Amino acid sequence: MLTIRHDILESAMIVRYYTIIVALAFMAFCIFPLQAACISASNLKIIDSQLTAREFTGDLNIKSSMAVVSGTAKNSKDSSINNCVISVIFYDAQKNNIGVASATRQSLDAGETWNFIVQLTSSDAWKARSYDINTSDQ
Repeated sequence: MLTIRHDILESAMIVRYYTIIVALAFMAFCIFPLQAACISASNLKIIDSQLTAREFTGDLNIKSSMAVVSGTAKNSKDSSINNCVISVIFYDAQKNNIGVASATRQSLDAGETWNFIVQLTSSDAWKARSYDINTSDQ
């Protein structure tokens, strides 16, 4: 009897284990792609981008610095899009947010590309080592 009870308990644990696996698979394949689709709902797609940063001396010998993300974006829609915005969050080596900047364009025709430049000027901009880039349009 103990052996049978042990087998039943073991079977119940296996069923619970597979139920958890199925639930996790559902979350991974069903829920997360929906969230990603919402995040990238813009028809403005980034083709490539790169970061450059430098320090310089401005007016009155005041030190300043600049970080620039430049690249190419494309209208992936079959018609024109308006109010195109590319926003960039700049981070230092420790992933601290050191600034936010954006570039805008009134419209892009279907399939048209845009060579964009997003520039952050501040005393800490030279520390920029990474960035997040987001797009929006109407």
